Amino acid sequence: AGGMFDFGLTLPFVAVTFLTMMAVLNALWYSPVTAEVDDRNKKLLKTLSEATNMLSKADEMQVVYTGQLREAREKASAAVKAYKEETGIAISTQIEAAATARETKAAGVKAKLQADMNIKKAAAEPEIEKRKV
Repeated sequence: AGGMFDFGLTLPFVAVTFLTMMAVLNALWYSPVTAEVDDRNKKLLKTLSEATNMLSKADEMQVVYTGQLREAREKASAAVKAYKEETGIAISTQIEAAATARETKAAGVKAKLQADMNIKKAAAEPEIEKRKV
């Protein structure tokens, strides 16, 4: 009577109150919060899967663009090489044409000088013969 563990009607009342509070909290608080957390998790998973898909598409695009860039660089390099070869051939042709023209002109000038010298020699022959005597 009146000891430390005198349960009487208080224990069942506390148990009923506890169970009632648990049911009320579950209905009013935990269920909506759990539903919101589940919705949030679904949205996060959806966003994460979309981001993963976008990343994989970006990787595919990068592979394609890298290939296209490599091809464009190879084409540009080939075009530059071909242009250098064409230009080199054109310059060599022009140099050879200029050398030929120079040699032709030099031969013409040399022939003219030789002809002039022969004419002057022929004109000077009588004078030389006259002075020898």
